[in-house]
Amino acid sequence: MTTAIPKTAAYGSGILYPSISPSLASTIKTAGIDVLIVWAFHVKATGDIAFNDTKIISFDQTTGKSNYVGDANWPTVLSGLMGTGSTISQMEASIGGYTTNDFLNIKNIYNNNNNSFDNTPLKSNFELFKKTFPMITLIDMDAEGPDPGNYDQDSFVAFCKMLIASDIGFDITFCPYENNDFWVNSLQALNGTSNTGPVKWWNLQCYAGGGGNTGTEWAGYITQTIPAFNTDGYILVSDSSRYYNTYDQQWEGDCVPAFTDLMSSMKGEASVSGAFLWNIDQVEDYAASLKKYGPDPEECSSTNRSLKDYLGAITKGLGQ
Repeated sequence: MTTAIPKTAAYGSGILYPSISPSLASTIKTAGIDVLIVWAFHVKATGDIAFNDTKIISFDQTTGKSNYVGDANWPTVLSGLMGTGSTISQMEASIGGYTTNDFLNIKNIYNNNNNSFDNTPLKSNFELFKKTFPMITLIDMDAEGPDPGNYDQDSFVAFCKMLIASDIGFDITFCPYENNDFWVNSLQALNGTSNTGPVKWWNLQCYAGGGGNTGTEWAGYITQTIPAFNTDGYILVSDSSRYYNTYDQQWEGDCVPAFTDLMSSMKGEASVSGAFLWNIDQVEDYAASLKKYGPDPEECSSTNRSLKDYLGAITKGLGQ
């Protein structure tokens, strides 16, 4: 499959595991998503891989082999979201998140193995990951978090190189919201001056901690360091759907009209090819959240808050 920069993407989380109802599967397949980003996979200190809180791939020290220990039907469930009747043409696995230390764990594995991932459980686990999930062709790097170890340049670049090597064979996307020097320098190390290298595009966070980010601003960071890099159409901007933040105990994110307005504010930016939605779970759980946490002072219209409405806001707002 040819890796193409999408117009629309959406992150989906626990709502995708371990099974998906036929009605939800139909909703996801027909909402207008080009790329489905499955979030979040986590790298444990041992090199084992989890999806959210569920371990799915584990290395057996006795046998020296990696084993898939997740739900047996899940690879088939994910594969079923693509193909006939679906707009989804590509699928990504996203690693990281703010409250995790995935990339700190990756750093420690790298450093403790003489600055290499060769012959580590981590490498073995990702080799099995690729075989188990052939529908996933890209890995989305969501390096963030308060521990600076999550932004270790050497181990991050080496990890990306391990994933793109022929014996595994993924493409890469970046998901930044801050620390532009880290992301640009990593891009230069992996792609050189070319936008056709292994880092295929950036999923730029423009909500929450990334509020105020624009494609033009972040394209500027790239060309300041890599003047020859062509940033045209290289960045997906984004917004968050409306949801109740249980940590801060308040409603956050945007209803469809405000989502559309944010997209419109970035219409015509040369670096912007499209946008992503954060996230499917919030859209599908909104009505239940109203009952549990309401009232929402900006309650989204019951006739204009579906997944298709949010994806439509991307194309409408960006004028695509």
